[in-house]
Amino acid sequence: MNHLENEILKKANEEAIYNLYLYLVHKSIHLENEPLHSIVHSLEQASKEKPYDWKSKELFRLQILINAVNADFNLANSRIQDHTYSKSGLTACTFAKPNGNISVIFKGTGSGEWIDNGEGLSGIAEENTYMTFSPAGETIYSQTIIKDYATDQQAEALNWFRSIAAKNAWNADTQITVSGHSKGGNKAQFVAMHSNLINECYSFDGQGFSPEALCALEKQYGKAYETHRQRIYSFSAENDYVNVLGKRLVPENNIYYFKSGAGIHHMEAILDNKGKLRPQCEQGKLSAYAEKLSNDLMNMNPLLRQYATLGIMNIFQKYLGEGIPVNGDWVSAEKTIAGIAVAVSSFLRNLPKFN
Repeated sequence: MNHLENEILKKANEEAIYNLYLYLVHKSIHLENEPLHSIVHSLEQASKEKPYDWKSKELFRLQILINAVNADFNLANSRIQDHTYSKSGLTACTFAKPNGNISVIFKGTGSGEWIDNGEGLSGIAEENTYMTFSPAGETIYSQTIIKDYATDQQAEALNWFRSIAAKNAWNADTQITVSGHSKGGNKAQFVAMHSNLINECYSFDGQGFSPEALCALEKQYGKAYETHRQRIYSFSAENDYVNVLGKRLVPENNIYYFKSGAGIHHMEAILDNKGKLRPQCEQGKLSAYAEKLSNDLMNMNPLLRQYATLGIMNIFQKYLGEGIPVNGDWVSAEKTIAGIAVAVSSFLRNLPKFN
């Protein structure tokens, strides 16, 4: 088991609270430069005035936030600097801390992003445009990559980061941490690989990438590839089943697991009711089994893998998504059925053997 250094543990704990807050973003009325303690206080008042508007999971998250903010000056006085909230796609914000450091936070899968998840694991070559911005928000340079193994939503996250970095005149002297939960963790990893401005990346339960995507990154950055990925950390609940999906970009020595409390994959699973990270532990059996299944899929013929990843995520989109898939993503019924067949075959092939 890898053991966390106290400094990294403290930073990870802070980032975890920012990420937890992003799951209550739909309850907040945001004012730019508003401190987190003020936002949390407003949320607390709203929950008391109209408790019937709050789900039990939301109230649980809010109580953790209240306790964390009350106990930590830096958290309490961090101010929202930039934000983008979309019902179907990118949801993200930045926090400016009292010491001048910056945290950039990406939320998990939006209601229309499930198929995009499948594309990120499939190895499909897409066409994406990446932009460079002026401080006024104008595009001063763009580059279209025709055979790009990134997804539309990963490219969107990077372009948004570049736009706010230009707007805020961030430079090499600005201490920037990027983080995210689930798909947000994957976006954070992607952004960290493509920006020299980022000091560290904290991925909470964030999935990996297709083998083709990692090969493309290594080819693009050469010797810098290893340097970039060494600043990326993974933090997950012991039996989380998402962080193991795809090929890992995170170095083995930067992967950490924690005893889980509420749920398996929720952001709050690794936090106690005071907002502190739970004790470290070994990877759980369910997570290890999910990793075995994922490795089997990643080593498949690329066409079969595409059927499986897109088919599964299309089912998730239909039953967990609440909107139309973003970017015109679409998977036919025939491909979905074929993909489920491939996935079930892998599941049966990798069932644990009992004596």
